[in-house]
Amino acid sequence: MVDYNIGTMSFKDTKIYQEAFEEGRLEGLRQSVPRLLNLALTIEQVAEGLGLTINKVQNAKLYHDGIQIGERRAKLKLIPTLLKFGVTVEQVAEAFDFSVEEVRQVTQSQP
Repeated sequence: MVDYNIGTMSFKDTKIYQEAFEEGRLEGLRQSVPRLLNLALTIEQVAEGLGLTINKVQNAKLYHDGIQIGERRAKLKLIPTLLKFGVTVEQVAEAFDFSVEEVRQVTQSQP
């Protein structure tokens, strides 16, 4: 690893580095929240284990859930276009991790 020195101060001692490091650390903790909750831990247990407030754990869960919903909606919107381009129902289901029945339901509900 390269050690950048600014005068007598190491790059790791700069405010920019410290802020970026802390932001990355917190983002890593936030990304751990859904996985830990999937292990049947309570919000309180996750907060304590990660050293976060209960509010931050709840916000991380809401953020993750929102992303998941958005990704699902985007995939659902793409299904008719992919089928028009000749992709099979089975290929779409496999690519998007949907059941074949889910893909067929989307095609049947389109006008």
